[in-house]
Amino acid sequence: MRRSLLVTGLTMLAITASACGGSKADDRKKNAAAVAPRDVAVSPTATPHKVVVLVDRKKLAETMTIAGTVREVLAQVHIPLGKYDLVTPAADQAPAATIKVVRLLSAPKTTKVTIPPPTVEKKDSKLPAFSRKVTREGRSGLKMVTTAYVRRHGKKVKAVIDQKVKRKPVSRIVSLGPQSGGGGAAARLNWAALAKCESGGNPAAVNPAGYYGLYQFNRQSWATVGGSGLPSQAPAAEQTYRAQLLYNRVNGRWQGQWPNCGHFLFS
Repeated sequence: MRRSLLVTGLTMLAITASACGGSKADDRKKNAAAVAPRDVAVSPTATPHKVVVLVDRKKLAETMTIAGTVREVLAQVHIPLGKYDLVTPAADQAPAATIKVVRLLSAPKTTKVTIPPPTVEKKDSKLPAFSRKVTREGRSGLKMVTTAYVRRHGKKVKAVIDQKVKRKPVSRIVSLGPQSGGGGAAARLNWAALAKCESGGNPAAVNPAGYYGLYQFNRQSWATVGGSGLPSQAPAAEQTYRAQLLYNRVNGRWQGQWPNCGHFLFS
């Protein structure tokens, strides 16, 4: 019986020793693993950057921020957005160095607006003097114009807040003949004196009886020498040129055209 107990005691001691030895080995492995180098993921740190906030073109705030959206920046500087306010960049986009807010009092309204074609005038010596010829018809452009009511100087006014050109206009080209008076004997007469007598020297003079311009043309006589529109709407140089054409056309018989003032041509 005693031998049996002795054997059993020795056996338990061996088991206990073995268990203790195994635990130390495991600890050594764990310690080795703990000091062994390994890759560790490191989260990048955001760098604050400066953002300026303009409201209706006035600087209201400046801040250093790591905010990810415009909305967060505005909240940080305590600038609320109204129902119709416009913000650039958009509220849910990343903030730029400058955030622009436009306060609106009404919903924006966008309409199509026609852009009239500009007229380009080009000289053409081959054309008759003071004549005009359209060598290319223009084409209107198109733009989208956005308007809304805003507050300006304490008043509610309608303003253009954005416009984008959808189609550029094509220029209308007009060729012009030489812008000079006639030559020959008629050009050597005193046309300034005749004009002073007929109209007081006023190119835009209009007589209710139906006479126009420096030399008081009627519409019919003006048209016979190539004039278009009203004489009083033509440049003074053109009026003088066509008066000289008229003088030559009637072979110098000025009495029928300027019975009261024609004699001043020879003064």
